[in-house]
Amino acid sequence: MLDQFRHIHFIGIGGSGISAIAYLALAHELKVSGSDVAESPITKALRKEGADITIGHKKENLGELAELIVYTEAIDQKNNPEFIEAKRRKIPTLSYFEAIGEISKHKKAIAVIGTHGKTTTVAMLGQALSAANSDPTVILGAQVSAFNNRNIRIGHSEWFVIEGCEYRRSFMSLKPFGAVLMSCEAEHLDYYKDEEDYVNAFIEFVKKIPEDGFLVFNEGDPNSVKVSEYCAGQRIPVDSKLIKSLNIKPNVPGEFNKENAAFAFVTAKIMGADEDLIKKELENFKGASRRLETIGEVGGITVISDYAHHPTEIRATLKALKSKYSDKRIICIYQPHQYARTLSIMNDLPDSFGDVDILIIPNIYAARDTEETKKKINAEKLIEMISKKHPNAIWGKDFDTTLDILKKAVQKGDLVLIMGAGDVFEIGDQFIIDRLKSL
Repeated sequence: MLDQFRHIHFIGIGGSGISAIAYLALAHELKVSGSDVAESPITKALRKEGADITIGHKKENLGELAELIVYTEAIDQKNNPEFIEAKRRKIPTLSYFEAIGEISKHKKAIAVIGTHGKTTTVAMLGQALSAANSDPTVILGAQVSAFNNRNIRIGHSEWFVIEGCEYRRSFMSLKPFGAVLMSCEAEHLDYYKDEEDYVNAFIEFVKKIPEDGFLVFNEGDPNSVKVSEYCAGQRIPVDSKLIKSLNIKPNVPGEFNKENAAFAFVTAKIMGADEDLIKKELENFKGASRRLETIGEVGGITVISDYAHHPTEIRATLKALKSKYSDKRIICIYQPHQYARTLSIMNDLPDSFGDVDILIIPNIYAARDTEETKKKINAEKLIEMISKKHPNAIWGKDFDTTLDILKKAVQKGDLVLIMGAGDVFEIGDQFIIDRLKSL
């Protein structure tokens, strides 16, 4: 698909997914240009590879020779000057998910889908297949050390492993040969009408799997079992008994990572990889960025960053940390992600932080939220609810205030957990910088 073009322009090129396609285009020796709202480690890395990147969006960024526009769905299409200019000039445009879908048409695509564990499982599966000489192309939403700290591994075989996103049914752009269904717990209820609507999206997706394809699914999750019944290909269940018998112990904490490893093992085996090589590589797995990632240890304080934002993920992450660091106090900075999502999960949040000693919650990260939704919930109201169950819950307000609260509360020997799907990771980075200056 990429070889049809000589120059591709990316709007939002620093995004966790879209940047992978930019890397792929560069590998095909195409001209790559792009823009984003701010500089980032990703934009800097892409520049070193030859991409022409501008900070800020303006129509002139497209240049005269751009033949295809790939854009992140985070932009406002009605007001983004580059998107408007592309439409005016009738340059073909593809969203990130549409572009991934086009690539999947020319490969044997294996999509990892579900509510929890997608990114880590894609990373595990890609790493195992690579070690077993399957040479897959892998694209996911996080950087992986085994992939040279990128969110892509560029292979040359027919296999294409991809993280599928169900938001707005985006994964329907894919053409899957196989899929791995991790779980199907209702999410994104700002888009889906209810749980039934959510599950139906997954049913619609697995119906696309051909008869000679396969579905690996979570037999312990009733919704996943229901979805699996609509797959025309081979159906391979993964249950607690199998997870226990495989006894894979990846080099990252948490029972859920043993489960992720089991899904990756079963899938890689179906794809023809050697069992011994798979297991060895999975036990060497060191994680993906912002998935229980230790970002620093400074002055006797351990700082860990994690992407968890749903109550199920929060509880699993905290349980894993409490098990590994039982001698440490845990100070958690949790940034709620989206007002609409926070509304849908707020009744479950108060019971999610039992393993935390001090909880600091900055303001909610806004994304795709309406002004009407923002009036219904805020971080201060959330703290009032959580404080009934957790006596040490503090409203952090903005990042500067949150950082000040953390600095006053933290002690040598503590574990600081930076948690959320927004930009909260910046607090962890700044905390480490400030501690280093004080040493």
